[in-house]
Amino acid sequence: MIKTDDAQYNLKNILDKNSLEETLRKIKKQGKSIGLCSGSFDFLHPGHILHFSSAKKMCDVLIVAVASDKWSEMKKSRKGRPIFSDKSRAYSIGQLKPVDYVFLNENEHETIDFIRPNYYIKGKDYSSRNDPELERIISFVEEIGGEIRFTKDEK
Repeated sequence: MIKTDDAQYNLKNILDKNSLEETLRKIKKQGKSIGLCSGSFDFLHPGHILHFSSAKKMCDVLIVAVASDKWSEMKKSRKGRPIFSDKSRAYSIGQLKPVDYVFLNENEHETIDFIRPNYYIKGKDYSSRNDPELERIISFVEEIGGEIRFTKDEK
């Protein structure tokens, strides 16, 4: 569990790297499939919730990697973003029924390498993007033996 100064954000399913590593060992030993979603999720909305619900149907265990404040700020390239702290975003997502575990990450590629999910699950809007970074991620997921999947929900 990630410890914060603000006890209200402490949830048992928000894991630090060591706790997640131990949890992953147990899950893999049980032969369960792991799905991974990642993003900033700064403004949690119904589209995200539908995405997590659909993603959960694709795997036994759903992990959501929430981008750290530093990573989100860099990726969003907008002053004042993210609006909500990484801990509050992780807490909100950790409260959702389809989400088994939440992990704060600094780098999408490193997180995928660390977790090595069976399925890396992105939203429908990513399925038609011509994005070189996404192509690199897809290649890497396949290289480590995983599969990229896209949910079909409308946002």
